[in-house]
Amino acid sequence: MFTVYAHRGLSSKAPENTLAAFEAAANVTGLKWIELDVAITKDEQLVIIHDDFLDRTTDMIGEITQLNYDAIKDVSAGNWFNAKYAEEKLPTFDDVIAFANKYKMNLNIELKGVTGGNGSALSESIVKQIAEKLKALNSSSDVLLSSFNIVLLKLSQQLMPQYKRAVLFKAAAFTGDWRTLLDYCGSTIVNIEDAKLSQARVRSIKNAGYELNVWTVNSKMRANQLSNWGVDGVFTDKADELVHLNSGFNAY
Repeated sequence: MFTVYAHRGLSSKAPENTLAAFEAAANVTGLKWIELDVAITKDEQLVIIHDDFLDRTTDMIGEITQLNYDAIKDVSAGNWFNAKYAEEKLPTFDDVIAFANKYKMNLNIELKGVTGGNGSALSESIVKQIAEKLKALNSSSDVLLSSFNIVLLKLSQQLMPQYKRAVLFKAAAFTGDWRTLLDYCGSTIVNIEDAKLSQARVRSIKNAGYELNVWTVNSKMRANQLSNWGVDGVFTDKADELVHLNSGFNAY
């Protein structure tokens, strides 16, 4: 099996982590999965954004965990990409559930590590809220939880063990204790950065019995190579260009 994940939605064609990007991905024939990032505000509202700060992908600056939701709910999350997306807002996690139910999409939910002085309480709040809100997701949709933060994944194992968990690794941080980290949070899935990823490393992970997904892969040739090496999936900004590599893909 080989799976193509739309990284932050169809983020090459619409602003990342917006409903526009998610809907664009949902309209790609044969695409079943989107990846998205969940962060939390000071007053414990779940919003969809990759960075700890608003600066890169909105028209406002500031740290998410230091701002209440009312202060950011009307910022533009799309004008930076193209003026036609100026009305795109930061989606809430409730928006994502409604989207997934409407389009029958599967969700890879990346749990963002919490910055600031109230990190422990906010981390627990993120996981508890996601566990509760996922009860409204259509039972036909699959969920994969992922994070660089082992504490968040351990909490997820405790509060929603029914969902698979993947540990995220930057290439340079993939050290000899990687299996200990996965075992700690009950994970059997490695999501690793595609930076000088070798066939030997792929083989060692797969031969140890783990599922392996690679981020972020935007080249058809590289995605095809990884598929031939036995990788289970790739995260891409260009899901529309790679979707034909999906197992069981049928354009008709």
